[in-house]
Amino acid sequence: MLLEINACRTAHPDRYVRVNAYDARLGRQTVALSFLVQRPVEEPGFRLERQETADRRIAYTNYSYATGRPAGDRYQPG
Repeated sequence: MLLEINACRTAHPDRYVRVNAYDARLGRQTVALSFLVQRPVEEPGFRLERQETADRRIAYTNYSYATGRPAGDRYQPG
């Protein structure tokens, strides 16, 4: 498995690489373990906006910084 992970990291040095381990004991595949083994050098990031609504409820909305860039340039460095 480590050979496949290293090959993926080499092929995609500027991308996220995640490993998912499946458990098929119950007759269906379910994710038993999931973790990142690589992150890009520059991550686009997110902004969290808080909004107070009726009855003192609080709503949160995530906005990706990447969506402010053109589609073909969103996850490229710089």
